[in-house]
Amino acid sequence: MRPLRFLLPLSTFLFRIGVVFFIYVQYFNDVLELSFDQLHFYLSSLFSIFGILLVFGAFAKRQTLTVLSGLILFLLGLYEIISFIGEWLTIEFVSTVFFTLVALFFLCNGNKHR
Repeated sequence: MRPLRFLLPLSTFLFRIGVVFFIYVQYFNDVLELSFDQLHFYLSSLFSIFGILLVFGAFAKRQTLTVLSGLILFLLGLYEIISFIGEWLTIEFVSTVFFTLVALFFLCNGNKHR
């Protein structure tokens, strides 16, 4: 069976929507609390800003915005993985790992649809 290559643009766009949905569920409430004295507020703000920029990068002619957003989200995800406190066999940890891998995908591929 051959792969359905014509669905690749749709799947990468759904990846982007999934990233934004994950950020909304995981980090957006921390942004709304406006706790300027906590590091987690600034990390959550960076996740939110660059997640939205990742979606905007889909509509840009050049792939710089997508690659930059992927880089920042990948580095933030790595920080979350390294500083994770708790059980590693939980949905929270695994979802953070998958999120980081999706950010790595956009860092490596940009806007390519091949």
